[in-house]
This record gives sequence, structure tokens and C-alpha cells, in this order.
Amino acid sequence: MSNAEHKPLPKVLSININVWRDDSAIRTLPEIFSCWDNKRLAQIYTRAGLPSTKVCDEFLRINENAVIKSIFKRSTKTATRVYNTDTLSESESKELKEEQKRYKYAARHHSWFMTLCRDIVWLLGKWKTKELDEYIDKVNPDVLFVPIYPVVYMARLQKYIINRTRKPVVGFLADDNFSYKICGKNPFAYLHRFWLRKGSIELIKSCDKLFVIAPKTQEECKVLFGKDSELLTKAIDFSEVSYTPHKENIPLKMVYAGKLIIGRDKALMKIAEAVAKINAMGVKITFDVYAAGCPADKFLTVFKGTGCSFKGCVDKEALDKIQQDADILVFAESLDKRHYNAARLSFSTKITEYFKNGRCILALGSKEIAPVDYLIKEDAAVVITDYNDIEDKLTELCSKPELVAEYGKKAFECGKKNHDAKNVLGNFKKTICNLAEI
Repeated sequence: MSNAEHKPLPKVLSININVWRDDSAIRTLPEIFSCWDNKRLAQIYTRAGLPSTKVCDEFLRINENAVIKSIFKRSTKTATRVYNTDTLSESESKELKEEQKRYKYAARHHSWFMTLCRDIVWLLGKWKTKELDEYIDKVNPDVLFVPIYPVVYMARLQKYIINRTRKPVVGFLADDNFSYKICGKNPFAYLHRFWLRKGSIELIKSCDKLFVIAPKTQEECKVLFGKDSELLTKAIDFSEVSYTPHKENIPLKMVYAGKLIIGRDKALMKIAEAVAKINAMGVKITFDVYAAGCPADKFLTVFKGTGCSFKGCVDKEALDKIQQDADILVFAESLDKRHYNAARLSFSTKITEYFKNGRCILALGSKEIAPVDYLIKEDAAVVITDYNDIEDKLTELCSKPELVAEYGKKAFECGKKNHDAKNVLGNFKKTICNLAEI
């Protein structure tokens, strides 16, 4: 065996908002780094909560609540070494609930003012500390991994670490953090976007290598920044997975699992209304929605229609079985412009899960957003881009089970062609190793 094969992987420092937990719904980055040596990976993060993951052992938390306090009391300690744990203390749980409440309020009210206030807090608060510097120096990374977020303070924190280490930088862009299309007519949105755009562009220019989550993002980065990039999405391990034809249920089972934010609740209600009409003369298709939290009363009322049901939240293991038993898996984004621009360049990880299951995907959304654009070009889903077409398309699927089977196979084949972990993670690992040699 050659010396190269014995050579350890480069030490990577990842600078993130969210803590890495294997039991979290936010698992894209930990799953990407599942190919790494956990002793050669470290993380800095800024949200409440403690880590619990197999992919990493080294953590520094910059506590946002402490940053807020530091505005008024400069001696407040804002950065702390933390470690993997399965349980939270009473104070940790309380802090996490307070933070989640704050963020849920901002998300529910689409508050650009609160988004702007958060970044002003980080501008005024104390986070450039000796604890941060000591941790960076101790980790002494070979490569920095820098996701580009839609918040200003992370760009400032990441740029500070880039300047301090002077090490190669791998960027990851998973959202539209540079255009004004999301702003509508809100002056706070334009002000925040101007500030964010400056930081995002600086980060993109600092990257020695840029990964993006969707082909549409790749195209725009090339046009706007003259920056070449490569695709990096949630990967699927096909080594033990093969396509198995699925015998359709009678009636057809249709399932959505995910969040009900940025207008998705309205999009799902439109589907439910169409399902109820189709089932008026007998149930031909059922539609179950799985989501955390308590939706609005009007949402729940619509989901009492014939064949429709809101099921609440279930754990991942149960959800996997539910999706495997389904005939049609729903991806839905709002067709209202003010909402779909918020998801314009994102790529939902649930789509790759759908590919793995080999089930027909019903995608509702504007062709302007990256996931729908991708599904259309790959012919990997039954796509609806107009609310008025929902009933006709569902009626067609009910009358043509062979079409459901056809698109189930197409979804699986798309996943195997473009999202195979052997290729996706292999290229990711090779890229970082090559940068560390520079």
C-alpha cells in the first residue's frame, strides 16, 4: 500500500449557523461530511443547543444570547468549547426554547426588521474574542469550509477566520444570497439585502473552490461573478439500494412531509382542494401531510376534505416507511412570487430522499425556482406550474397508474445518475485534498 493511501485527510474547520446533531432535521452538512475522519473535522457554530454527531468531535459555540448580553456587559463570555452530548441541561433547554421562539416568530411574520436587528446585534456585540482566536489556532485547519448564509454576521465571522488563517477556502452556496428578487417592496429587505450582498460577494471571491446546490445556481454564479462552481447536493448511497417496481395502492396514496413555511401551506391547500373534488364521487386518491407544529385553522379545515388528512409530526424511521408505502410524494412551493423567490435557488433535501425511494414525484412550483427547473430538465417528476392544472394532473394520475410507475422509475434513475454518494462525496473529498496540497 502506498504512502499516499496512509496519508491522513486534511484538517477541516467548518463555520456554520446550526449545531450538528444526527437527530436534527437539518442534516445536509453532517451527511456530506460523513465521508470524513471525525478526528480531522472541527466546527464553529452560533445557535443554541449542543452537538450530538458521529462526524465531528471538535466544537466551539459562539452563543447568540451571550452576544446580545455583551452589548451591555462587555465582560460577557460569548465563545465556549462544547462537546457531543445526548442530553441538554435545564438551562440549555431553556436557552434553546427562547431562541427557537424568537426565530419562529420572525419566520411566521416574515420579519425583515427582525432579520436586520439580529445582524445589528452581532455588529454591536462582542464575538472577536481570545477564546475564538485560541480555538482557531488550536484547530489549525488545512482547509476552511464556508457555507454562505442569508445573514450578514456569518459572512463577517467567516471573513475574519479566513483572514486570520490564510488557508484555502471551500465555499458552499445553497440559497439566493445575492439578488434583490426576494425583497418585494419592503425597505428593510432592501437594506438588509444590500448589506448581505456585499458580504456574500466578498466570500464568493475569497473561495478557492465553490460548490453550489443546483444547476440554476451554477449558471447564475458564472454569469454574475465569473466564478466556476461544482454541484454538491445531499448524496444517496446506492450500494445497497436498487429499483423495485411498486404496486400502486387503491386508492392511490399521496404524501407530503416537510415545513409549512413561505407559502407552502397555501400550495398544499390547493392540492387538498383538488383531491376533495376528485373524490366527490368516490375516493380515488388520499393525501396525507406530515409536519411539525399546529397549522392555521383554515389549513386544518381544508384537510378535513374527503381523502385528505393532516397527520402532524412523526420520527424519521416512521416517515421513511410512510414514504416507501406511498405511491406519490409531493414537493410543493408557493406560486406566489413573494414566496417562491425566497426558495428560488434552494434545493430541498427531501427531493433526494424521494429519488432514493423510487416513487413518483408530484412537484408544484414555479419553473423559475431551481428544484422545479431541475426536475423539468431531468424529466424526473410530474410537474405543475399553475394552480389551475392541479385537478387535471391528479385526475390523469388516478386514471393512469402506469404513469405513476413510470415516474417512480424516472425519479430513481435521476437520483442514481446525479446523486450517487460514490461520485458526489468522492469528488468533494478529492477537491478538499487537492486544495490542502496548494
